[in-house]
Amino acid sequence: MSLAIVFVKVVEWEGFAHVALCCWSEVQKHHDSLESSSEILKLISVNLLHLVILQIGDSDPTFRKACLVAAVSPPLETDDWLYLNQKTIFTHLIDKIRTESRFLEVLSSVAMDIQENVDPFRRIRWLQFLDWKKESFGGLDGNLPFTIVETMLPSYVQNKCVAEAAFMQVKSKFCSEISYEDVIKNYLVLLDKYRNTRKQYMNGMLALHCN
Repeated sequence: MSLAIVFVKVVEWEGFAHVALCCWSEVQKHHDSLESSSEILKLISVNLLHLVILQIGDSDPTFRKACLVAAVSPPLETDDWLYLNQKTIFTHLIDKIRTESRFLEVLSSVAMDIQENVDPFRRIRWLQFLDWKKESFGGLDGNLPFTIVETMLPSYVQNKCVAEAAFMQVKSKFCSEISYEDVIKNYLVLLDKYRNTRKQYMNGMLALHCN
């Protein structure tokens, strides 16, 4: 996946929602043991929730609009029009995730993709470029969490009731605990990172062209 595609995904509201879920998930890892089966269930649920965000984004055009959070410069002025506008949009996204998440629908979609040898996470592989702290889940790389979903899906499906309960809990906690302010700092750092990388890439291409 090219840097340009990654950058486009990040600057859309859908990308902001994914970053919000990643930020929230990282905080949870610091509070919980990463070795228990319940924590692995939570990790799978988080990644299924990423797919839910994709599904909702396909039907709600707000998710695909450009995010202007970067235009809100710190320190945050909570009575600023742009700040309030962006926060309202974020609240809309979270409400959509809260009310329109369909566990059985997303689980069925993942199972069908795997059966047909299609990567169910192909549209969000760009998340692996985020520079989150590496964690270990049973010997697997926490920076590649999608592998865990694919590996453990058969046992996950066999315990569908337990899996659905875990998913609903993760969704509920994320939607109730995440705040717009929690995400802004990491989001702006991420944008700066990719802007710098993109600038270096463009300068490198110009240098090659001039030579």
